Amino acid sequence: MSYLDFALFALLGIGAGTMSGMLGIGGGMIIVPGLFYLFSVIDLPSYSLMHLAAGSAMCIMIFTSASSTFSHHVRGDVQWGIFGRIIAAIGFGVVLGNVLSNHLDTDWLEIIFGLFLLAISVKILLDWKPAFEETTMPPIWVFATVGTLIGFKSGVLGIGGGAISVPFLLYCGLPMSKASGTSASFTLPIAIVGTLSFLLLSPGYGNITWSTGYIYWPAVALVAPFTMIGAPIGTQLSHIISPQQLRRIFGWLLVVIGLRMFSGGIQFLA
Repeated sequence: MSYLDFALFALLGIGAGTMSGMLGIGGGMIIVPGLFYLFSVIDLPSYSLMHLAAGSAMCIMIFTSASSTFSHHVRGDVQWGIFGRIIAAIGFGVVLGNVLSNHLDTDWLEIIFGLFLLAISVKILLDWKPAFEETTMPPIWVFATVGTLIGFKSGVLGIGGGAISVPFLLYCGLPMSKASGTSASFTLPIAIVGTLSFLLLSPGYGNITWSTGYIYWPAVALVAPFTMIGAPIGTQLSHIISPQQLRRIFGWLLVVIGLRMFSGGIQFLA
């Protein structure tokens, strides 16, 4: 890789960390498409792009989620009782999602990820928040079902599960701060199990130097540290830019990325 390539990976890390700090989201929605395009820039084989992007993003998530989980724990926002009820199902779902992704072409993964980003962008731009009546804690089978779904989505796409877990935790009766904190605590085991799955269960691409399974180690080494640099920058910016402006900027960014990935995948399948 050239010095410019190194700089682009670093900028991706700072950008993903900054967006995470500003909006309180996981960085996967930025890191996965970012890696997808950067891997094409450094001429990795086209058939490998989405698999390596998802696997590498999952590994990067270990570093960012560890810091986030500790921060939420210190503030008392993690409900460890709920964590214990759901985490086994989440891990099972991650492995299932990873196994499925191993059998999908990179073009199909690109389409699926593009559709996911478009769905999330609509939610953000419309500022949709679920409104639940006061509820009691669901039975264990509900935790098992929802946990498997959270993990499955993460295993397929290489991202965290907040899009599903936060609304579910709100349904369980948690206030927003504790729902966000508990959802963040799910991300670390998702990242660990997902990384092991991408390492051990994925066939990988033996002809790509510096990769193991579906993890491209130079991307991990370059992006992960800079996400942690970008997060406090984003936190500071969140006090300067209004929440409405932040949502609008991020929502339209996801629209552009989602349309680009969806149309790109369709083009290659056509």
